[in-house]
Amino acid sequence: MIKIFLMLCSLIPLCLQIPYLLSAWRSSRLDQWDWIFYLLAVPAVVLAVRRRKMEQWDYHALVPGIGTLFLVLTTPYHKINALAAASAVVFIFAIVWGTSSWNFACRLLPAVMIVLLGTPSSSYALSLLLMCPVWMAWTIKFLLTGLCFVWIFCNERFNLQIKKGTLCFVTAVLCSSFLLLHSKEIYFEGRSFIPVFPGHIGEFWGRSIEPDQNTKRFFVTSTVKQFRYTKNNVDISVLAVKCGSNIHEIHPASHCLRTSFWTIHSEKTLYLQENFAVTEIDAQKGASRYLIWVWYSSEKFSTPGFLGFRRHFRGGGRSYTYQISTPVFKDIHKSRTELRKFIRFLKQDSRTGNRENRKNDPL
Repeated sequence: MIKIFLMLCSLIPLCLQIPYLLSAWRSSRLDQWDWIFYLLAVPAVVLAVRRRKMEQWDYHALVPGIGTLFLVLTTPYHKINALAAASAVVFIFAIVWGTSSWNFACRLLPAVMIVLLGTPSSSYALSLLLMCPVWMAWTIKFLLTGLCFVWIFCNERFNLQIKKGTLCFVTAVLCSSFLLLHSKEIYFEGRSFIPVFPGHIGEFWGRSIEPDQNTKRFFVTSTVKQFRYTKNNVDISVLAVKCGSNIHEIHPASHCLRTSFWTIHSEKTLYLQENFAVTEIDAQKGASRYLIWVWYSSEKFSTPGFLGFRRHFRGGGRSYTYQISTPVFKDIHKSRTELRKFIRFLKQDSRTGNRENRKNDPL
C-alpha cells in the first residue's frame, strides 16, 4: 500500500503542470500536437510493464528524485516551465524506480522518453539544434517515438537492460552539453535598449507600415509595429513588438523562418558592445537572402536569445522584442555594417532625446 500511495503522490507535480501544458497546446502552433506523445505513452507503459512484478526498494533513486523535485519546486525562481514539466515526468520515473527496483523501472525508460518528446518547446529546441525546419523536427520526434516502441519490443524479446551508471553518464553528458551550448544565451543580461523609431534616424529615412491582418491576428494581446528605412540603395525593415500577456505569441525569428521554409545559413550571437548583443541570422528563400538581427528587452536589461527572454517573461509586463533586417546581395559584411550603423543611430537617438516621443509612443 505504501508503494501505491507514493506512486500516486508522484503524479502531483505533473498534475500541477496541467494548466501550463493545456495553455501551450492550445495557444502555440509550435506545441499544438505535443499532447499526442502523452497519449502514446499510455500503451507504451502498458506494453513495457506487462507481466512484470514490482521488486524491492532501491534507494539510489533518491538522487534523481530529490533533484527533479527541487527543479519543480523552484520554478518560481528559474522560471522555465518546460523544465518543470520535464522534471515532473522524471520525478514519477524516480519514484517508480525507488519503490519497484531498477529491473522494473528501466523497462519504462522508452515510455518516459515518449512523454519527454511532448515537452513544450521541444520541437523548437530540436529544430535549432539540428538547424532544420520545424516540420522535419516533428518528423524526427515521431521517428524517435517509433524507435521507443521498438526499444520496448527488444526489451521484451531479448531481455535487454540498461545499467544505472550508463543512464546517469548519458544524462550528465546531455545536460552538460546543453548548458555549455546555451549558457550565454540563457543568462546574458545586457543594457536595456527600447528604441523609438522616428521618421529620420541618422542617415536613414523611414515610414511606418500598417501590419497586415494575419500579423494582427497572431499578435492578439501584443502591440506590433512595422517600419521601413532606406538610404541610397540600403533598405532596412523593422518589426517592433510590445509583448502582451501570451508568451506563445512570441517565437524565435529562426523558428518562424524555418516554418516558412527559409534556409538558415547561420545563426549566432553577435556582441556589438560588451553590454549589448543580438542574434544574427543569415536566411535565404529562393533568390532572396536577408541578414536579420534580433534582441529582446525589458526596462531592466536586454538579451539576444529567446531562452534568456523566456526565462524572465511576465505576462502584461513591459517586455519587447525587436527584429531588423536588410537584404544581402553580394557582400554580407556590407549588410552587417549597415545594420551596425542603424543600431548606432538608434542608440544616439535614444540618448539625445525625444523622451516625449518615447512617453507617447504606444510601444
